[in-house]
Amino acid sequence: MIMHKVFDCVNSNKSVLVYKEDVHKFLPDLANRWTAIFIGEPVPPKQKLIVISEKLGFAKKEKLRRKTIEELKELIKEKTKNKKIVILFNHFERMTQLGADTWGFLISLDSIILVTSYSTNFKPAAYSLYRQMEHIREEKHEEMDIKYSIFAIITALGLFSYIKLATASNAYIASILLAGIWFGLIIFRTFIFVGRG
Repeated sequence: MIMHKVFDCVNSNKSVLVYKEDVHKFLPDLANRWTAIFIGEPVPPKQKLIVISEKLGFAKKEKLRRKTIEELKELIKEKTKNKKIVILFNHFERMTQLGADTWGFLISLDSIILVTSYSTNFKPAAYSLYRQMEHIREEKHEEMDIKYSIFAIITALGLFSYIKLATASNAYIASILLAGIWFGLIIFRTFIFVGRG
């Protein structure tokens, strides 16, 4: 299912960000149709640009190491006209400001498409790049935190049970109601403490 969505996005020249997937498994299918390069992770950007340039056969690694990031970006821009290059990497959450600027420049080119993944929150520097990409999040990864709702229900049941028992004897109703509320709030606070730990 995810592979079809990734393939559709790449086919329509859109870069893709996938949640909790290893994008390396998409490499064989994408490489059958386009030039696809897996680079592992997005940083450091200069090293990754050298790897990309070398894999595309632009020059030898030793010659590429002497170039700046700007020169490498221009080389890739120049040499990839009228081609479609798919660059895959995991760990989008490790993106730095320099990396976001570099990858942002590359996906602004018509010839470069990124297929990346992330598994945790990423740095604020990566949000500029994040907004330029399509997001694919499989429904099996949707997480709902319902423990606080369950804690509130258990607390309410405990409170009402305590009040029911206390009012059955009609003695000291006001103090018992107050004690019941106090008891219920103590239970709720305890559940929240346990839930956060």
